[in-house]
Amino acid sequence: MGFLKNLMAIANQPLETKTVTFDRDWQESWEVLAREFSKTNKEFRVNVSFDNDLLAEICDAIDAHEAKPRIPYSDAQQPINNVGESFRQDEIAKFCENKPGEQMPWLAGFLMPEMANSHDKTAVAVYVIKPIKVMEDEEPFELLHAGYMDKESAQKVHKKLLTLMGKDSFIPLLIRLSGGTKEKPNYGVFPYAMTNAINFP
Repeated sequence: MGFLKNLMAIANQPLETKTVTFDRDWQESWEVLAREFSKTNKEFRVNVSFDNDLLAEICDAIDAHEAKPRIPYSDAQQPINNVGESFRQDEIAKFCENKPGEQMPWLAGFLMPEMANSHDKTAVAVYVIKPIKVMEDEEPFELLHAGYMDKESAQKVHKKLLTLMGKDSFIPLLIRLSGGTKEKPNYGVFPYAMTNAINFP
C-alpha cells in the first residue's frame, strides 16, 4: 500500500500522529513525510494545523477589500466551481447552525491543495472560515471543508497555488451559502477567488 493510500486509510487507529501546518512550507512538509514513509513503511495519522494569524489575515483582506502581506486580494470576483457539497450536507448544516444558507453572512475562505488525496493528487479543497466568539483558550475560527474545485479546473491551478504558497501567498475566497430550506433543502457553497494573482478557469 502506497504512502498516500496509507495516510487516507488510518483513521480511528492508535497510530503516531504527524502534524502538517498549512503554510508556505506546505509542499515541502508533505514531501518530507513521503520520504519518511518510504524509508520506514510505518503508518501514521496526519493532522493539518491552521495558523490563526493567517486565517485572520484572510478574513481581514475580505472585510477590508484590500491586499494584506500574505493575501493578494483584488476586487476581481472569479467564480470557483465547487463540487461535492452533497456529501457534506450534515457538516454544512452544523456550520450554519441549521439556519438557511441565505441567513449566513458572506464569509471568507481559502483553497488548500490536498497533497495526500488518494483519489486525485491535484485535488484542491475549498474551505470556509467563520469567526466565532470564544473564550481566551479556544480557537477563534470555525472551519468548514465545503467541497472541491472541479477536477479539470484544479489540475490547471494546482501547481500555481503551490508556487504562490511557497512565496507565502494565499488566495482569498469570498463565499456565499444557500439552501437549507424546505423549498431548497440542500445547501450550496459558492466561492469566488478575490485575486488577480491566478486566473481561474
